[in-house]
Amino acid sequence: MSKIKKLIQSIKEETKTNRTKASSTYLELVKLFPLQSIRTKKDHRIALSIVEKIITFIATDKNPDEEIKIYLKTLSNLISKYEELKFKSDAVNGKEMLAYLMKLQGLTQTDLAKEVGSPLPLCS
Repeated sequence: MSKIKKLIQSIKEETKTNRTKASSTYLELVKLFPLQSIRTKKDHRIALSIVEKIITFIATDKNPDEEIKIYLKTLSNLISKYEELKFKSDAVNGKEMLAYLMKLQGLTQTDLAKEVGSPLPLCS
C-alpha cells in the first residue's frame, strides 16, 4: 500500500463519526475552486465572484444545500485572510476617521455640530 493510501486509510479510521459525507455539489465546488489559501489577485477576484454567485443562489433558492453554505463560509474566511495580509492599513484615530467620513459626505464641522448638538473640536 502506498504512503498516500495509508494516510487516507488512517484518516478514514479516525473520522468514523456521525458526520455526513460531502454532497456532490460541495465536491463539485471544491473541484472548480479548491478551498486553499488565496495567493494571487486573480484568485482573489475569482473567489469574490464565486462568493457573489453563491450568495445570490442561496437568496433565491428555497432550500439550499447546507454544504453550499459551508463552502461559502470557508471560502469567505480564506478571502478575509488574504485581504488581511494584502490590504493592511495603518491605524487611524477617531479624529482622523471622523474627518475622513465628513469629507466623504461633504460635511463641515458646523454641519456636524448641528447634527450632534454642539461644536466638536475636530480639525484645524
